[in-house]
Amino acid sequence: MYKIYKNKRNNSLNMILQFKVNNFRSIKDTAILNMRTDKNKRTPNSFAVDGQHLLKSCVIYGPNASGKSNVLKAMAFMRELVLNTSKVTQSTDALPHAPFRLNTCTENASSHFEIIFLHNNLKYRYGFEMDSAVVYAEWLFVTGDTGRESRLFERDIDDKVPYINLQKFKEGRHVKVSDNQLLLWRCDQQGGEISHSILDWFQHFNFIDGLENKNYFNFALRQMQNNMIKPELLDLLHKADLGIDELTIEEQELSLEQLDRVAIPLAIKERLLQEQEQGQLKSIEVKARHKKFDIDNNHIGIETFQFEQDESQGTQKFFTLSAPILDTLKHGKVLLIDELDSSLHPKLTEAFIRLFHNPEINRHNAQLIFTTHDTNLLSIPKLFDRDQIWFTEKDRYGSTELYSLLEFRKNSKGKDVRVTDNLEKHYLQGLFGATPYINMDAPYAGES
Repeated sequence: MYKIYKNKRNNSLNMILQFKVNNFRSIKDTAILNMRTDKNKRTPNSFAVDGQHLLKSCVIYGPNASGKSNVLKAMAFMRELVLNTSKVTQSTDALPHAPFRLNTCTENASSHFEIIFLHNNLKYRYGFEMDSAVVYAEWLFVTGDTGRESRLFERDIDDKVPYINLQKFKEGRHVKVSDNQLLLWRCDQQGGEISHSILDWFQHFNFIDGLENKNYFNFALRQMQNNMIKPELLDLLHKADLGIDELTIEEQELSLEQLDRVAIPLAIKERLLQEQEQGQLKSIEVKARHKKFDIDNNHIGIETFQFEQDESQGTQKFFTLSAPILDTLKHGKVLLIDELDSSLHPKLTEAFIRLFHNPEINRHNAQLIFTTHDTNLLSIPKLFDRDQIWFTEKDRYGSTELYSLLEFRKNSKGKDVRVTDNLEKHYLQGLFGATPYINMDAPYAGES
């Protein structure tokens, strides 16, 4: 059991119900990812809140280049726009835009994003339509105790003045917004309470590229320096049976020789040299301790490994992902992971998923949405319900289609598809689509 979760339940809800997108990267037509359970029924891998049953996790399968990563990247893209990570402040600044480029109707068209989520016991529906220069539309609705949806604000490029609900969204009054800015972000800049609350929700909505997880290594290091969290990280490493008895963090002052070997701009190097002279510049190194044995397998001591040099890629990834996963569980966040299984043994991937499914650990109803090629997960009894399994495949025109296992009611024998079926076998046989077509009989290039 993880002591870190034995506190009171978090009353600040940070859950996603639905995400909708079109005209983004390989997604041409509208794609909808639904985190509600099938027919709003309670399942082992769901939780109940405000009369709704939401999934604790969902997985997306599909062949390479089918667009499954783009579903998560679309969600991350929306987050970046809302938080204005690209720093759009001037009316002439360009917005990031990634339309579907394989059709003349969409290559220069706007993109549409909408998300429905729970935050602070309220349900919000927020979205916008934009391209690289203009936010064509933006809307925010809220559903409270009455169960009725109320419009807080709505703007359209064709309207001279946006609609503002002066009773429920007073912070939107008199806020000036450029055509290339989100009203929600501008209201937050002006100290708006509701807009700040929504931006706070997006701060709890994070994306990890499983192929580029090194970016989270520093976060894991910071967590290791927290005496409250370090035991939880070590506990996960022990449970994963990676052979590591202890991890230590060592700080050393960075030498001039080490600094000279770093390829960075001169201006930055000069600033770092000043910090080095003041003793403020330090390097952080992680070391792993393993038990050492003699010829008769008697424990004789400890061997220290350089973590980033001597440990396997899988061990490094498990450690790196452990920190944001534990943080997500602790604070009830939403976590997106692309290629969760990359470099991980299937049992370790399963262990991460089960953390979210375990109600004694996931006490704040955190949610995990991930992509994977690990079909072995489909064969594990009761790991997933049917509504948790999604697929992507491309049509003949290069456009991604996203769909749920719920759409398949019959198996190859004409019987109802059940979660107790051998779903891995059905998937690899092509029953659900979303598998690559490999023609090994085709001639190689250059063959006569």
